[in-house]
Amino acid sequence: MQRMAAADAASYWMSERIANDQFLLYGFATPAISLDECARRLLARARHVDDLCLRIHDVPASADRPYWVSAEPTPDQVRVDTTTRTWSSCLDIVGALVADQLVPSRAAWRLHLFGPVAHLPAGDGPPVTGVVVVLQISHALGDGRRASQIARDLFDAPYLESVGGGGGVPGLIRDVGTLALGALRFPAEFVSTIRRGMQVAQVGGQANPGKPGYPLTTLNRNPGSRRLLRVVVLDRERLTASGSPVTVAVLVAISQALPRYLGDGCERLGVELTVGRSDKSKTRNNFRNVGIDLHLEADEPHERARLIRDEIDAARAADADPARVAQRRVSEATPAILAHWGIWAFDLDTRPETVTGVTVVSSVDRGAADVDLDGGEILFTTGFPALSPVQGLTHGVHGIGDRVAVSVTTSPEIMPDVDRYMDLLRAGFDAPRR
Repeated sequence: MQRMAAADAASYWMSERIANDQFLLYGFATPAISLDECARRLLARARHVDDLCLRIHDVPASADRPYWVSAEPTPDQVRVDTTTRTWSSCLDIVGALVADQLVPSRAAWRLHLFGPVAHLPAGDGPPVTGVVVVLQISHALGDGRRASQIARDLFDAPYLESVGGGGGVPGLIRDVGTLALGALRFPAEFVSTIRRGMQVAQVGGQANPGKPGYPLTTLNRNPGSRRLLRVVVLDRERLTASGSPVTVAVLVAISQALPRYLGDGCERLGVELTVGRSDKSKTRNNFRNVGIDLHLEADEPHERARLIRDEIDAARAADADPARVAQRRVSEATPAILAHWGIWAFDLDTRPETVTGVTVVSSVDRGAADVDLDGGEILFTTGFPALSPVQGLTHGVHGIGDRVAVSVTTSPEIMPDVDRYMDLLRAGFDAPRR
C-alpha cells in the first residue's frame, strides 16, 4: 500500500463532483493481427505495467488520504468494438464515453479498442484506415505527462502472460489499519497546517501579484452531459516553421479563432494553460494551471507569439515564488478529513465574476513515434481535457513524432456550431506567421 499524495487525493475527490477521467487516444495503422487478439495482448501487457496494477482504497470517514493498493488487471477492463465506422463517428462514440466515468476504487483505468476506422487523419497526407485505442484513466493516477508515459509503457510492455499475485490484505484489516493511522496523523498534521499557514501570511507580501481574471463569455457556462469532439492533425513543421514552439503556435491560432467566433466585445481574452512542474516529486499530478493572455492588442502574429511565449516562461518561473511554495506546503499538510470536506463544500453552482482563462489548453509531447500496435504504426495521438461548470471549451495539444494533434472538446449546449469554430481554427493554422 502507498498513501496518496495530497494533490492526487484532491484530484480523486474532485472526480466525485466533476468528471475528470483522461481519455488518451492513439490512432494506428491496421495491425498484423485481429483486434480481439490485440486486446488480449494489451491485457497481458498491462499486467507488466506497475501503474496499471493499482486501484484506490478509501479510508473510512476520510480519516486519512486514500491509498494505492495492488489490483490485478481483469478482462472487463479491455473493451473491443469491431464495428466498421468512420473517424467522425468514432469521435462521437468516444464523446459518449465521458458519461461512463471510472470508479477508481474498483478500477483506475479502462481500455477501448475500435476498428476498422476509416478516414483516420494522417497529418498533411491523405486519410487512412486503421484502428483507434483509447486509454481511459483516472486523473488521480497521473497528470498528462505521467498518463502519457503509462500509455507508452503499455504499448512497449511484453505480452507474456503473468501469474497473478496474492489476494492482498483483507478489506476489514485494511480499513481498520488505515483508519488508525489516519487518527494518529491528525494532531500533527493539524498543527503543521496552522504553522505553515502562518508562514504563508509572513511571505504573502513577497508574492507576485495575481493577474486579473477574464470576463466570462458564452463559453463559460455549464456544458451539460453531452460532448462534441473534434481533432485536427498537423505536421509538426507546419506549426514550428515560424520559429515558435508548438504550444505557442497553437495559442496564436486560438487567439485568431476565438475573437472571430465570439464576435464583438472581445477586447481581452486569455487561456488557462496547464504547466508541468520541473521539480522531481512523488506527486502523480505535478502541474498547475496558469492564466496566459492571448495579447489581442498585438496585430502582428510574430509579436503576439513573442508576448505569449514570455508569459509562459514567466509563469514557469513564478512557480518558485516563496508564497506559492508555502501555499503548496499547507495543502500537503492539511488533514484529509478537512481537505475532503473543503472539496465537497466548494460551490459549483455559483458562477464566478471572472475566470483564469476563457478556455483551457493542455499541451503534452508524447515523445518519439516509436510505438506500434502489433505491427500497426502510430499515426497520431490526441486527448480531450475535461469540461467543468464554467469551462465549456477545452483544447488539447498532443504531439508524437513529427505529428501534432489539436483537439477541441465542447458540448451542444455551448457550441452547437463547433464546425464553424474548427474552420476558424484551421484558418489560424494556415495564416502566415512571419
